[in-house]
Amino acid sequence: MFEEDIDFELRMRGAVEGVFRTYFPDCQVLYTRERDDLRRFDDHFAIDTILKLRSGQIVTVQQKCRRNRYLRYKDFTQEFMNAEGEIYETPGEWFHLAAQLYFYGWANPAEDGLAAWALLDVVKYKMLVEQAGGLERVGTLRRNRVHGSASFYAIPMETLRPAFIGSHGI
Repeated sequence: MFEEDIDFELRMRGAVEGVFRTYFPDCQVLYTRERDDLRRFDDHFAIDTILKLRSGQIVTVQQKCRRNRYLRYKDFTQEFMNAEGEIYETPGEWFHLAAQLYFYGWANPAEDGLAAWALLDVVKYKMLVEQAGGLERVGTLRRNRVHGSASFYAIPMETLRPAFIGSHGI
């Protein structure tokens, strides 16, 4: 991640945790990238966050926050390949997404809160994509030329609504 992206993620943390606590009051939020004992969960299973519930149970979450300027597209961007077309090309998040939930949100213009968000059930999301015939049937393949050379599918959020657990602003 680039430094400005890390700063953005840190600024959005409180708002995202507020959404988590709406569904899981008093949960403890653990960030896998910040703990050596949990880092493998992000690296191998696309799990950014572990919510430890009052009962001791855990819920795993992949999360993405985007800047407000991207809200106009109202799309979900699913990483497909990393370094596409290069010698270091590897399968992206789609191929190892093992989180139970996916939090996807857009910052407000001041980047101190959320303008819109959706919390998706990952199993329902995967089933929806499989039943449609694959990512290419629900989204449009794009290539990120700003930050590296990953490819992703831009999927209209409305298409994913059946997998929503909750949402705001979309």
